Amino acid sequence: MSSDNQPKTHLEVVDRYREKLRVQEAVVDQCNRQWSKFAYARGGVLLLFLIVLFLAWNGAWAPATWPYYMAGVVFFVFTAVAWKVETLEKTMRESRMAARMFRESIARCLRQWKEIEVPVVNVPAKLTAVSTDLDMFTDSSIFKLLGITRTPLGTETLAQWISSGASADEVALRQEAVKELAPKLEWREEFQLLCEQLSGSHANPTSFVDWAKSGNWFRGRQWLLVAARVTSVCSIVLIACLPFQLLPLTILGPLLMLVMAFNFGLAVFYSGSIHEEFNKISTQANEARGYVELFERVAKFEASSQRLQSLQVGFRDSQSGAQKAIGRLGGLTSLAMIRRGSGFLLYLLLEFLFFWDAHVLDLLERWKARHGQRVPGWFGDLGHWESLCALAKLAADEPRWCWPEVTHPKSDAAKVIKANQLAHPLLGQERVANDAEVGPPGSVLLVTGSNMSGKSTLLRSIGANAVLAQMGTVVCADSMKLPPLQIETSMRIADSLADGVSFFMAELKRLKQIVDSSKVISASDEKTMLFLLDEILQGTNSTERQVAVSRVVRKLIDSKAIGCISTHDLDLAKTDELADACRTVHFSEQFVTEDGQEKMTFDYVMKQGIAQTTNALKLLELVGLGED
Repeated sequence: MSSDNQPKTHLEVVDRYREKLRVQEAVVDQCNRQWSKFAYARGGVLLLFLIVLFLAWNGAWAPATWPYYMAGVVFFVFTAVAWKVETLEKTMRESRMAARMFRESIARCLRQWKEIEVPVVNVPAKLTAVSTDLDMFTDSSIFKLLGITRTPLGTETLAQWISSGASADEVALRQEAVKELAPKLEWREEFQLLCEQLSGSHANPTSFVDWAKSGNWFRGRQWLLVAARVTSVCSIVLIACLPFQLLPLTILGPLLMLVMAFNFGLAVFYSGSIHEEFNKISTQANEARGYVELFERVAKFEASSQRLQSLQVGFRDSQSGAQKAIGRLGGLTSLAMIRRGSGFLLYLLLEFLFFWDAHVLDLLERWKARHGQRVPGWFGDLGHWESLCALAKLAADEPRWCWPEVTHPKSDAAKVIKANQLAHPLLGQERVANDAEVGPPGSVLLVTGSNMSGKSTLLRSIGANAVLAQMGTVVCADSMKLPPLQIETSMRIADSLADGVSFFMAELKRLKQIVDSSKVISASDEKTMLFLLDEILQGTNSTERQVAVSRVVRKLIDSKAIGCISTHDLDLAKTDELADACRTVHFSEQFVTEDGQEKMTFDYVMKQGIAQTTNALKLLELVGLGED
């Protein structure tokens, strides 16, 4: 590995993860052996303690007192052994979690998708087509490549970034942050492990955020709070009068009983709903407290990039920062829950004298009034930070990939995607790279070639890398430049028996959506439409298909969209609608003879011009369906 301890090649990255995995598995194995010994010892010491205590209690060594001291010593040993067992169990849990984390990192590097587990993401219906075509959230997907997020808002943020490309300015800010985080390997892995632990505890701040944004419980019940304060003053005054005998006890007693009876009546009618609120807040606050260590780690990170510094603001505020505020909330929830356990008698006294529940709930509502508007920002910023860590991990894991340049072009002529040695980011190291250029508006890249030669892979390579580029991370290329894009695709269309829609009609509907979207985007100067159409309109005869495809593509070109279309129709570029717009490239096959048998191979290298060969009939022969 390089002297600066930063992996410089894909092999070094994988070797580093394998070494990390080996260390964690060794820790688990060592702790497991020690745990077995100490677990048996714990049981033995406990049994010895019970035996000594039983004999001492039954006077076996009467009247000596030393057996009791001996029992105390044995109990102390039992406590120490039990603490050791718990420590080993905690270490094993953390190491197993870390081992799984490094095992999945290796799987990501080797594109072993079945070995990777990610949270479930609900894809909006309007994004189903493009997310399926570009493998955004499929079994082998961009989300699996990046999906190390474990907090709910982190996962939600990452999924949103995959689904929707950012502006050029936003991409620049994210890239700056990702470049700062990428070299911090140990820091990111410790942060990720904390997120994994939170995921294992099922801590979810979503309900806590919802409570923080909710209205005041006392809205419409202000009289109840006033009554609680009045009765509290009365109780304090009456109790203060007792030592000084300012009033006869025959008067003070009934007055105090009257106040307590009034508070008891309030408790009968309102404590039930207040306790429900307490239970809900206590559970949610406990889950939120699990995030405090993450907040502290983010706050202590020495950031220099603009985006990371802006995300730290909510965690570094000495007065209203997330850590201190949630800590204070924890203290308030402790007051709310004193009715449980040994504090129940004290709770009854406070409830009857002061209507305790109302005062504690008022303190909680005051906390919410002060910090409630900041709570969504705290967890949103944490999710944003976690998503940036996911992008940084990809940048560190793929040291040979490049940082793309996403710029808002000043003219239509500059709305071009240009990439050198572009390859599909979801394929392994055997992937083949090609130079690619799409655009400017008024042109279309027409990709021809035989079956299985690489046409669809090229389209998906362009689309998948465009998604990564607009997220703010590295792309699988030597260099790449592109404008902000709205990507639309038609690649994996399926018919629908439930809706009574044929394959051909489903494809037409999808193409209509793409054309309509291109018109909307052309009216705005914010983004450029990128369309990727893979062998469209196969469900009709060749003559009508050529006319239909030409018309659809012409409409997209007229809307100033840029894009690619793959086809087997070698004459499509010669049609009147497309003759002046098509730039043609192709892929081809090669035939070799091995052991007396002819085999077909592909080099997946893109070449200029229209394909000169076809292979459908040859494939028929190779599978045994040729002429007899």
